[in-house]
Amino acid sequence: MIKSKLLFLLLVTLLLLVSIKLVPSFRDKVLGFSNNIKIAYVTSSDNIKNKYNAYINQAKKIEELEKEVKELEPKALISNSLSLKLKKLLKETNLNYHHESLYLVRTISFEKLGNYTKLWLDFKDFDKNKIYGLLYKGYVAGIVKQQDNLPLAILELDPEVALSVYIGDFKAQGVIFGNNTNLIIKYIQKTSIVKVGDEVVTSGKDGIFIEGVKIGRVMEVREKELYNEAVVKPYIIPTKATYFYAIDPDIKTSIN
Repeated sequence: MIKSKLLFLLLVTLLLLVSIKLVPSFRDKVLGFSNNIKIAYVTSSDNIKNKYNAYINQAKKIEELEKEVKELEPKALISNSLSLKLKKLLKETNLNYHHESLYLVRTISFEKLGNYTKLWLDFKDFDKNKIYGLLYKGYVAGIVKQQDNLPLAILELDPEVALSVYIGDFKAQGVIFGNNTNLIIKYIQKTSIVKVGDEVVTSGKDGIFIEGVKIGRVMEVREKELYNEAVVKPYIIPTKATYFYAIDPDIKTSIN
């Protein structure tokens, strides 16, 4: 039985080979079919290779981009931080005049938590033997003096600040102090003309500020037994400021 089947297959194979050789059309069809299979295989193989290569290249590109993003991310954060600091610096140092002895200074921290009128400063040219005037946006912000040999900013509302001032058009004189809420001018002579709305500026006679730096306006005038007093609303309360200008007390000039 097995021999007969093998004999049959052998005969069919021989007939097929003879037909291919003897019958051109049949031979062409068989060869064409075979070639089509080969072409399909080659094309399919190329497509698979191309897709594989494309995937590998894409994977490598993604990996490179992810690496680049990781490298650039810290730089972007730093750049954004510097940009914000620059914008804040430009906003907070709005002076309508300039002098070579104005020093740009930066806050570091509060001296004590809960006390917002005293700040440690980054002040590279600080001279511990001097008391500097402190400016914010061109207005009086307070003073700078040494504490433990370090520069300490004391803002104008602090009771420790005392400055010599002029009041109004007639330049009535007095000494202004902070009371943690407003500013109080004391020692105004009874004969001096002072009224609500008068502008208060530094007189320059205290050896801290030059003359003419603006502080605020009179809100109230109080008559006292020996001297009068005036309550002043400051133009600025810089408790959230980051940058200031410190002014050298040795400058003996006016900004008017």
